[in-house]
Amino acid sequence: MFHLTKISIMPVNAGPEYFVAEKKYLDARTTEKRIEALEEMIRALPKHKGSENLLAQLKHRLARLKKESKTEKKKSVKPFTIEKLGCARVCLLGLTKSGKSSLLKALTGKDVEISDKPYTTTRPEVGMMDYGGVQIQIIEIPSTFEPKYLSLLHTSELILCLFDSTQGEKQKEVLSDLLSKRKLSARIMFITTKGDLEDGEISARTGKGIEELKERIWESLNLIKVYPKPVDKPCSKPIALPAGSTIKDFVERINKAFLKSFKFARIYDKTSFSRRKVGLNYELKNEDTVEIHSE
Repeated sequence: MFHLTKISIMPVNAGPEYFVAEKKYLDARTTEKRIEALEEMIRALPKHKGSENLLAQLKHRLARLKKESKTEKKKSVKPFTIEKLGCARVCLLGLTKSGKSSLLKALTGKDVEISDKPYTTTRPEVGMMDYGGVQIQIIEIPSTFEPKYLSLLHTSELILCLFDSTQGEKQKEVLSDLLSKRKLSARIMFITTKGDLEDGEISARTGKGIEELKERIWESLNLIKVYPKPVDKPCSKPIALPAGSTIKDFVERINKAFLKSFKFARIYDKTSFSRRKVGLNYELKNEDTVEIHSE
């Protein structure tokens, strides 16, 4: 922080505007106010040979204050985070009044404010979608597109881009341009909302296409559901694993300690080979039920 002292020099023949600005500088209590006052002083200072040294001092001090201001802003901005829950994160992205809040409610049952007024959602809204016993986190991103909220896109596995069918392709172009400027690893799916009539469109109001959308979300996440079955007991709730996971991956998810005493696993499915014995390298299929046997 700078020590504030009077920095004007009388021989420059400065006018009253300069000294008013200098007083503002001396009285300022924030970096931003000092910057404003210094800029006023520089504008009011007569520009001639006798003022060159003072002008250089003022510009040097202004540069240091601006650098200090940037540092203060970086320290004061806290990254925006939301705890990641469930087996995956899906973000809803769209322009205002594209139906994001309605879709969030339809997918998760989250009680959110739905209004015809633009920009009703000012902070991300979060809900959990149940898909056959596994939970998927759904986050609505406000249409203000603030960078701190858009950062959530980088932590998601899937982005649903909503555009109102009554607005044509313009909204889709805007969203595509927004996404193209960010290096995203998530898959992107465009959804037409507020259709009610044409095939392939989603209507949260009538429920049209919602169950089909849940299926598309699940397929896009490239996950499988696997049911743990304790020996001689009913199945537990399913867990979600990446497609291609093996029995070893399954055991590590349940309890890594089981690997040391692992003997074999039984797979229960709808084939004629149900209840067969398999080893750690067996590749699991969607809807498999697994019974772990240990020594």
